[in-house]
Amino acid sequence: MDTPSAPQNHATGSRACNGGEGNPHVLVVPYPAHGHMLPLLDLAALLAARGLAVTVAITAVAARVVPVRPSARTVTLRFPTSPLLPAGCGENTKDLPAHLFRPFIVSLAALRAPLLAWCKAQAQSRHRVTAVVSGLFTGWTQPLAAELGVPHVTFSPSNALHPAVSHSLWRHLPSGRRPEDADEPVTFPNIPGSPSFPWRQLSWLFTRRVPGDEVSEAIRQFFLWNLGSACFVVNSFAALDGAYVERALPDLASKRVFAVGPLSDAVSLCRDRRGGKPVVPAASVAAWLDAFPDGSAVYVSFGTQHALSTPQAASAVAFVWVVRSGTAVPEGFEAATASRGVVIRGWAPQVEILRHRAVGWFLTHCGWNSVLEAAAAGVALLAWPMGADQFTNAWLIAAAGVAMPVAEGAEAVPDAGQMANAIAAAVGEEGKPVRKRAAELSKKAVAAVAEGGSSHGDLEDLVRMLRKVD
Repeated sequence: MDTPSAPQNHATGSRACNGGEGNPHVLVVPYPAHGHMLPLLDLAALLAARGLAVTVAITAVAARVVPVRPSARTVTLRFPTSPLLPAGCGENTKDLPAHLFRPFIVSLAALRAPLLAWCKAQAQSRHRVTAVVSGLFTGWTQPLAAELGVPHVTFSPSNALHPAVSHSLWRHLPSGRRPEDADEPVTFPNIPGSPSFPWRQLSWLFTRRVPGDEVSEAIRQFFLWNLGSACFVVNSFAALDGAYVERALPDLASKRVFAVGPLSDAVSLCRDRRGGKPVVPAASVAAWLDAFPDGSAVYVSFGTQHALSTPQAASAVAFVWVVRSGTAVPEGFEAATASRGVVIRGWAPQVEILRHRAVGWFLTHCGWNSVLEAAAAGVALLAWPMGADQFTNAWLIAAAGVAMPVAEGAEAVPDAGQMANAIAAAVGEEGKPVRKRAAELSKKAVAAVAEGGSSHGDLEDLVRMLRKVD
């Protein structure tokens, strides 16, 4: 890999330079994917709001895609060239072909040398880095922190169950499976509840591992480095994830897991954006939803990394359906469902739509950001996990009783009639207990980030830990 050029330092807020000699200065290194960056940048904003000096290491293009909040400064790094990636493949995972995801993760490790040089320069200018907080896929920052002699914190944008499963896989390396053994279970007896997942539902980062392969071995090393962190931080809250926060990481028995989520709600509370009033979506969508009874509408969205094929789309039954590039809307679908459905192309105000009184269900791929947004809004989930952490997420929300399964797998083409019946059952009497539990979970999510709540307390404890400077 080529060595990137020297990083540039950009102060972007009044708090940028309050990390004088001996004062806490936290370096945040996100993995450049929307679902990973957004919650970590929320955490960075909360740390800065509590008086810590925060610098976010980011590449120029990634910063334009997901801007860093003005409460933190940035150090801009040139995206590394790598023989593992084709030229011009982009600086984040949006629209990245699936076969390049694993090489992309490994290629980012070339940022370590210029970032280390920047950190050493900060020490000379009396703005010494005193802690490093990095994403789950950037474990290469742990030896960087060790060289600096400062604590390293691993941040998971998901719940505590997912990193527990992932790190157990990479440490213990359960044997591979033949294609015909895809349904053979892999059990995790040291995790509360002894969860078990078919091989096909495990993270593709692991199931595509090839012993001795450069990319596979590098990814394993990143996860093993994570295990050397001072602690883990997860974007979850005790009422949903408590058992796993307490002891979900058997390899980290002596280290703490801080649950500080839902982070987006914590940031909103910190900035007092809502003011106690309900948030309403874009006027046209809100007006359309206003015509429906409370909890009767289904919101359908599958995140930034998943697009439905024509057969899948044809089987979807939706009231509000958000489609992204690559999703085929069957000819005549909108006209046929005009009285009961609306299609939104491109970006949609998901949080606001979920908080509309008419929306009672969310048909989702179970990406964790979507799960938390639904939990905070009191919306029950129709679970269609497709990959990555989504199967462990679906397992967790099913155990919490706030979800009903409808399908699984990115290639699944559910029967249209069965899908319609499942949605009708959820909206009807069968789904009432699930919706009730979702409403109860919403209250607990709000309480968690409020002063005196579990997530608020964990965040304050994390800040105290980060303030301990040699």
